[in-house]
Amino acid sequence: MGKDRTLILAIMLADILLLSAVVVGVFYILGVVSPSRTAGVSSVFSLISMYIVSFLASCTLYPPVIQERIVRMGSVLKRVVITSSLMILIVAMFILIMRQGANFPRTFLIFTYLLFTLLLFFERLLIRKVFIQIRSNKRNQRNVLLIGCGKTMADLYHTLSHPAYGYNIVGVFYDDEEKASPEFQSLHLGRIDQIYEWLSGHADIHEIYGYFPKEKRGLINIISKFCDNHLIHFYYVPTLDIYSGKLAFHFVEDIPVVARREEPLSNPGNKFVKRSFDLICSLLFLVLVFPWIYIVVGIIIKITSPGPIFFKQERTGINGRIFKCYKFRSMKVNDDADTVQATKDDPRKYPFGDFMRKTNIDELPQFINVLRGEMSMVGPRPHMLRHTEDYSKLINRFMVRHLAKPGITGLAQVSGFRGETQHIEDMEGRVKKDIEYIENWTFFLDIKIMIKTITNMFGGEENAY
Repeated sequence: MGKDRTLILAIMLADILLLSAVVVGVFYILGVVSPSRTAGVSSVFSLISMYIVSFLASCTLYPPVIQERIVRMGSVLKRVVITSSLMILIVAMFILIMRQGANFPRTFLIFTYLLFTLLLFFERLLIRKVFIQIRSNKRNQRNVLLIGCGKTMADLYHTLSHPAYGYNIVGVFYDDEEKASPEFQSLHLGRIDQIYEWLSGHADIHEIYGYFPKEKRGLINIISKFCDNHLIHFYYVPTLDIYSGKLAFHFVEDIPVVARREEPLSNPGNKFVKRSFDLICSLLFLVLVFPWIYIVVGIIIKITSPGPIFFKQERTGINGRIFKCYKFRSMKVNDDADTVQATKDDPRKYPFGDFMRKTNIDELPQFINVLRGEMSMVGPRPHMLRHTEDYSKLINRFMVRHLAKPGITGLAQVSGFRGETQHIEDMEGRVKKDIEYIENWTFFLDIKIMIKTITNMFGGEENAY
């Protein structure tokens, strides 16, 4: 525990030094570039003090998670944004109270907030790399004991064995030696009912993870009480082999229930982050960029192919709701648009339409759908109604992809499942990636998919037609 506190203090010190450097740097740079922006701002020392107090107050409510052994980068980014936002709000309150109506240093606050948030995230990533290296060298480790040898325990063993997490698996207690994997056999310390005697002679265990067969569950309270009295963290591992993939635990009052899958986007906070990002991106694009693209592309479409500029098609959205999806028309006007999928050498395409499909330009009007809330920047691609009807009967869990808003781009598309689905296996692969996205969503994953989409646009895609 002492080592963990030392790590937290070391992280806090690094954060404070970074924050002080940002405040000083922004103060002097703005003082040189635009002196009016810092006019009336307090001395550097008082500014640093104000920011540090605000940051410490923010960290009290939202402490860093980077020192945790198993943590996702999306969680790190989310905590950094929340901590920085709360800090700047507290600073703004201090300034309003102290200055009493004087010019409010908005520019200074905005620059310090943006720069500190960005640098703090990269600092946390660097610290994370250092932790991984330290734990890979068998330092800062926690001794772990496992109970049971079923599939769930085997999966847990392989997870905890990752050198980056810093767990040292001391041994395993289990009864059925025939079911034990080779790794468990080499770590076998005895039968489950012998664990209490073994623990009495060993004081260096930090955590115990245990699955108990029905006939051994009477030992749970005995071992749990022993762990409570010896400062050992005890975790009971339920067996849920009836499901594959990730599960989510919830409580109905005090009753624990297990959901079929984890859905991060069912969390109101995550919904707010994703919708805010969609609104900002779609508004900026539609106001600043899209009018010029519409004029140029619209003129070329009118010259090269008679018919409307936009192609509107009913598609399946979130929770099976139907909406009209906007695209630049890339085919000649035809009667099969709502039933027949585009193919590589489709005669319905005209030359400029073919170019738009290969470069994703035809998808740009879907920013209108994003602004209207019918689509998102990233998500499972929306299918025409005929495909939803047909594939929902052929592919298991096909409809799960409609638990999220459809996107302009998605994980399936940047993973090679784009364009025509010639075989049922192609659509199965797409559905698998869509469900993977729904179960593992993070804001960081959305950014990664968008960057990959842009690089694919310039690098070309084999299935883009």
